[in-house]
Amino acid sequence: MTRVRALVALALAVLVATLGCAGSSSEPPARRARRSAPATTHPTAAPACTPDPSLHAPPTAAVPATLAGAVDAFAATPAVAAGPFGLSIWVDGYGEIARQPDLPLLPASNQKLFTAMGALAVLGPDARLTTEVRSTAEGGLVIVAGGDPSLTTRGPHSLDALAAQVRAAGITRVLGALAVDESRHDSARRPAGWQDWQVPAYAGPLSALMVDRNRYRGDPAFLADPALANADVFRGALGAHGVTVDGPTVHAAAAPESSVVARLTSAPIAALVTDTLLRSDNMAAELLLREVGRAATGVGSTPAGAAAARAALDPLCITVTGVDDDGSGLSRSDARSPREWRFLLQAARTQPWWPTLLDALPEAGRTGTLASRFRGTAAEGNVRAKTGTIIGGIALSGYGTTLGGRAFVFSVIANGPASNGAEAALDALIAAVAADTS
Repeated sequence: MTRVRALVALALAVLVATLGCAGSSSEPPARRARRSAPATTHPTAAPACTPDPSLHAPPTAAVPATLAGAVDAFAATPAVAAGPFGLSIWVDGYGEIARQPDLPLLPASNQKLFTAMGALAVLGPDARLTTEVRSTAEGGLVIVAGGDPSLTTRGPHSLDALAAQVRAAGITRVLGALAVDESRHDSARRPAGWQDWQVPAYAGPLSALMVDRNRYRGDPAFLADPALANADVFRGALGAHGVTVDGPTVHAAAAPESSVVARLTSAPIAALVTDTLLRSDNMAAELLLREVGRAATGVGSTPAGAAAARAALDPLCITVTGVDDDGSGLSRSDARSPREWRFLLQAARTQPWWPTLLDALPEAGRTGTLASRFRGTAAEGNVRAKTGTIIGGIALSGYGTTLGGRAFVFSVIANGPASNGAEAALDALIAAVAADTS
């Protein structure tokens, strides 16, 4: 009997201990659940992006014979057929109409679409770029470059305006040096894929202190060091406003604690992107891409900017395989297929910055580099697209709506020695898409 009572007491003790662990612990239930979960259990990772369903949606209607014929006519044009070309045109309901859509081709200034997307995604439409003038402990001045591509020599947003601010601050004599701090960007004066004949014919040397797009001189000294030359222009502006500088013009970094005596702030990034796309501004595109790199990684270089822009496009859920050697499309190393351009443009419609990008594109027959094209066609006032023209290549990529009310997104690229003569054929193709009434 004693043995039975002992066994019962032991059982009751075990039961009480078990209930105490389960019900009287101060450990929160969620923590207990995590602690007791098997070691192999992991939370399900959230998807990195949500694909645009329209990219691979099956067609719901047959491609009209007129559209198929327009594509055939373009492909048969001698200036097109003589070299590599490709096209990818997506029309709502029809799906993709394509010829060699995955062929990597020189995009020319369509490369600025990549730069614009990166700038809007990384920098944001409302960001601004600031150029400052700071005083030094030695009695000098430092003009601190802000990566602003819109600075001019004269006018409301210029070195002259900065000089006027210096004089308004009560400075009439600078005893020390006039320094320029261009450390915001790296020292490379051009991307790796630019060729010698392109500078200064199509672009100036790059610098975080850019004035008049660094195109006002083309001599070797300026091409090697445009920032120092721009600082000398600023010296002249100071003199015109009654400020004398005793010291030389040099390179130097501004001390963090130095006082700001003058400042110019750019228009918002949205406005800079619009100007870049409308006028196809090579220099602005290059500085914007460097600014993307600096904002994302702290390195203001072309390679850093390209890598950051590609990373910023991850939410589009597209595998980006093209080669991005610069921000403007001058590089002969840039390469991307028409289908990838079309995918980028199509998927961009899901992003908050897309309306800004769309409004920034030239409007057929109305604005920018499309002002004189597509007039009198169904594309006029309808198609918005980025043009591209280099020696040996033309391109056009953008958006439109057919007369039948179908949205379309397209990219057409032709390369080769004769391709520059294919612009009329390209325009006829896009005008035919816009004219579809089905």
